[in-house]
Amino acid sequence: MSQNNHDLVAPDGSTLIKVDFHIHTPISRCYEDHMYPELNRHTTADDIVLAAIYADLDGIAITDHNSSSFIDSAQRAAKGTKLTIFPGMEITAQGCHMLAVFDPDTPLNWLDRFLNAIGFEQVDKRGDAYYSTEQPMDEISRLVEDLGGLAIAAHVDREPRGFIASSFIGRDVKKRIHESDHLSALEITDPRDKMLWNAGEMRGYPKPYACVQGSDAHAPAEVGRRPTFLKVPSVDLPNIRLAFKEFNERVLFPEDVDHLFQHPHTD
Repeated sequence: MSQNNHDLVAPDGSTLIKVDFHIHTPISRCYEDHMYPELNRHTTADDIVLAAIYADLDGIAITDHNSSSFIDSAQRAAKGTKLTIFPGMEITAQGCHMLAVFDPDTPLNWLDRFLNAIGFEQVDKRGDAYYSTEQPMDEISRLVEDLGGLAIAAHVDREPRGFIASSFIGRDVKKRIHESDHLSALEITDPRDKMLWNAGEMRGYPKPYACVQGSDAHAPAEVGRRPTFLKVPSVDLPNIRLAFKEFNERVLFPEDVDHLFQHPHTD
């Protein structure tokens, strides 16, 4: 496998891009800078961008808790590099978390108005993962889609705020969220279950879904630790959307990529 992932080409000649869909910054109150003040960390946008470049990532989504205020700094820091910054946020909906990922050209004031519209008018509450909108996740997914974004259910298999594992919402609500027409993908933390989710073979959840991984980074050292590879020609939202629709052929985890290069004629 090439060490420069920006030139990573699969044995069939297709391009592979490497993305981390879940990156926090010091805007999130659970970030390393705030959780361990004795370390005297003062993480900057440059630190996060350099960590992503060092991890050979082609794109990252900035997904602070209920906030979009770091995105501008990250995009400025990445200017002139090969790294694409996708504006995003991790939204605390009723009983669960959801990643919203938008086109890099999305006006940031749109995202600010979106946060106001879904219940995060109090700016001092932004960045706080425990402050929740009263709106359910499937409704938030619809609104994200209306704004041109992709709704990804965050760490679905992890307690307490992954919606499948959540103890805050009931079975019927979980099924309703899973069946939503507006949910684009599931972020999972156990890669061994990827094929089951893809095939709709998880017990009680028969709808097939694209699965992604994300680092859920709360420090620069964590950026890129759980990447997702997409077999698409360029790093942009339309191609990510395409990959999610054709996930069996286009969405790969690191072990899938290793297999691809070790057994180039069996796929």
